[in-house]
Amino acid sequence: MIRRWRGLVWAGAAVVVLLTGLMVAEWSGWPFLRGPIESAASRNAAVPVQLQGRFRVHLLWRPRVEVEHLNIASAERFGAPHLLDARGVSLAWRWRDVWRWQRGERLRLQALQADTLDARLVRVDDGSANWQLGAREPQPEEAEAEPLGGLPRFGSLVIGQGRIDWKDPVADVDLDIRLRGREGEAEAATSAGYEATANGRYRAMPLKLQVRAGSTLPLLQDPDTATDAPWVPVRVEGTVASSRLLFDGQAAALLGTPRLQGALELQGRSLAAVGEPLGITLPQTPPFDLRGTLSQDAGVWRLQATRANVGTSRLAGDLRFHQLDRPRRLTGELTGKKLAFADLGPAIGASDGAKGDAKGDVKEEAKKDAKKDAKEEGARSASSTPRRVLPQRRFDLPSLTVMDADVRVAINEVDFGTPAMAPLSDLLTRVRLNAGVLRLDELEAKVAGGRFAGMTQLDATVRPAKWEAKLDVAGVDVANWVRGLRREEASPYLTGVLFAKLNVQGAGSSTAEILGSLDGPIDLRLRDGTMSYLVTEAMGLDLAQALGVVITGDKPLPLRCARFDLLARDGVIEPRLAVLDNRDSTVRINGQVNLNDESMALRLVTQPKDWSPLSLRTPVTVTGTLGDPDIGIEGRKLAGRVIGAIALGAAAGPAAAVIPLVERGQKPEGDPCDPKAAAPLEKKR
Repeated sequence: MIRRWRGLVWAGAAVVVLLTGLMVAEWSGWPFLRGPIESAASRNAAVPVQLQGRFRVHLLWRPRVEVEHLNIASAERFGAPHLLDARGVSLAWRWRDVWRWQRGERLRLQALQADTLDARLVRVDDGSANWQLGAREPQPEEAEAEPLGGLPRFGSLVIGQGRIDWKDPVADVDLDIRLRGREGEAEAATSAGYEATANGRYRAMPLKLQVRAGSTLPLLQDPDTATDAPWVPVRVEGTVASSRLLFDGQAAALLGTPRLQGALELQGRSLAAVGEPLGITLPQTPPFDLRGTLSQDAGVWRLQATRANVGTSRLAGDLRFHQLDRPRRLTGELTGKKLAFADLGPAIGASDGAKGDAKGDVKEEAKKDAKKDAKEEGARSASSTPRRVLPQRRFDLPSLTVMDADVRVAINEVDFGTPAMAPLSDLLTRVRLNAGVLRLDELEAKVAGGRFAGMTQLDATVRPAKWEAKLDVAGVDVANWVRGLRREEASPYLTGVLFAKLNVQGAGSSTAEILGSLDGPIDLRLRDGTMSYLVTEAMGLDLAQALGVVITGDKPLPLRCARFDLLARDGVIEPRLAVLDNRDSTVRINGQVNLNDESMALRLVTQPKDWSPLSLRTPVTVTGTLGDPDIGIEGRKLAGRVIGAIALGAAAGPAAAVIPLVERGQKPEGDPCDPKAAAPLEKKR
């Protein structure tokens, strides 16, 4: 019994001594563990780690190490003098994070604070980086997607002053970040706090920024380990490529996965230049001026744009960019008072947009396309080929595979940029980009009392890219939409309510290539319309009736029907039926428009229904190209009538010369706009 009590006493005494020893060691900072900690850290990091000068470590409560001088070496193959050299260091961690790191996971640290710090971050071409301490080396494609991937994740990283030199050829980054500040001052004014400058290149984009912060400068923060990190007033201004940036707000982290929110002002030559550094696919545009608020938390950027002036367009929106998703994803709403169609020119390949092209990182395929474009353009300039109307500039198709998107669009007005056409109103659509396929679904717009509805799609995953469009037009007043049909103090040349259906497909990497391979039906019809009497007689070269119209005044003739049933085959558009019919004449059009070379070969034949004493009725031709049309007449038929008139006048007297020019007219049988009724008439001609 006594022996048992003695054993318990000795055991209790041992526990007390052990606890006392632990408490003393914890209080004194475990000075004898400097060597073992250096050895363990060097072994796990696979590079030498040195703890010099004043040293204290706490292992039991809030594990942390405080050291006067911390040096972490860099492997020789990276060519850097060290990875990290810091003074006045306080480093905190959690034991479970250390345990996971030893099993190959990414290292997480609660906090790193340093009075001074010099970091040399280097990645080489194979994707490995000197900051990947004991972690799995990512593949080059992973390195490009997350430039700082493998860097230890910090609950917070606060530096008094120092330098961060970041070189990464995989992500095309070469940045020199300099830090200056006064440790411990808790003044809120940004002028009394920390400053940082960033100069160099980020994702191939020239970058020059100046950052001013409050009492501390929060560089890196892991939201999983430091959800309560303080927010600090921050002001960022400078240039990114050709764009000027001003951000004024607050931040808890500026690098890695930023956490920030504040007012944003951004101006530049093209939206595409802004999206490139962030991996966002944005269209080529004219110069822009953007104002609003920007925030980033948990890997989601949010832009609430109160003003987004792009060229003459006046837009706004609420957009979210999910940076950590794979692939990256853009969602939200785009609204605005006005969208100028001319501002979309660069996006659809118009040559004028080339001036606003400010993208710095052009993918290899896009570079090849650009060289091909330049070569073709030079060949066209050196030759006598007529000017092309259809945009020849190639799309940046590889950019459509960089991210996904789902954005709803609501625009009050779409301006075509010409007084000859009325603007569209109440444009609605849903823009979806999924795995390289761009779709505009639920497309709706109103104009001149009618509406447009349909969809369009561009599939960039195949070569050549495939495009398709389906469009329904209903109830559009053509004279109020196409204002060029109007005349001052006179009725319009053509009126009516337009109904149309379009279901076409094409393939190519430019607007010209897509239209040059166009396939599918296009059907247009006019109801309750009128056509100028003078235009009708002019198309038939009826001199007597045209002279009468000039004397008495032009009056609109009601259209019995008007229909254009067209079919596109491999870029060649031919009318299966093209008819304008009123009480005076029936006008039929045949021939073709070739969108491959932009040539035209059309023939307009006017069949009169009434008698005329002086008519030169002969087909009118439209030839040439879209950029240089040539309107003429068929000379043989006209010459036959004129020669007959001259001969008869010489033989029987001047009065008889009029006889060959007399037009008796002919009433057509059936409905000329009915394909079945029109077919026999076409065969007769």
